[in-house]
Amino acid sequence: MPSPDADAGNLGSVLRLLATPRWIGWTLVALAAVLVCGAMAWWQVVRAESPGGSLLNAGYAFQWPLFGLFFAALWWRMLRAEARALDEVQAERRVREAPTPVRAAPADSPFGPRPAGVVPGGMDAAGPGSERARWNAMYAALAAGEERRETPEERPS
Repeated sequence: MPSPDADAGNLGSVLRLLATPRWIGWTLVALAAVLVCGAMAWWQVVRAESPGGSLLNAGYAFQWPLFGLFFAALWWRMLRAEARALDEVQAERRVREAPTPVRAAPADSPFGPRPAGVVPGGMDAAGPGSERARWNAMYAALAAGEERRETPEERPS
């Protein structure tokens, strides 16, 4: 059975994302960059074949298409990353909107059913050694040790 993340960034998500105005703009920018790199490569090939051309121009003719591939790969990775993030947000929304399972309350309880995962006893049910108790003790110590601060109006002149 495939994992739930296997579909993240699938073709459907990517195509939906491509139809947004922002990604139309990014696609046009990436396409322009690839075309400019292709034109620069062609220009370097023509220069390398000219009487004043050199091996350096031939090297540049090889490099410019690599730059174009870099722009195309960057565009693709950005698109896939955003599609994955969008899928994750939608999955979290589906989980949040799912109904919360409930447990039956004990027969002698005056309260209704309790959501699954809720510990009887409320927020401090973890006891005196819990992290919440440590934080509360730290805040109490800070509040007890804090001096009264004077405002600028109360300071003697």
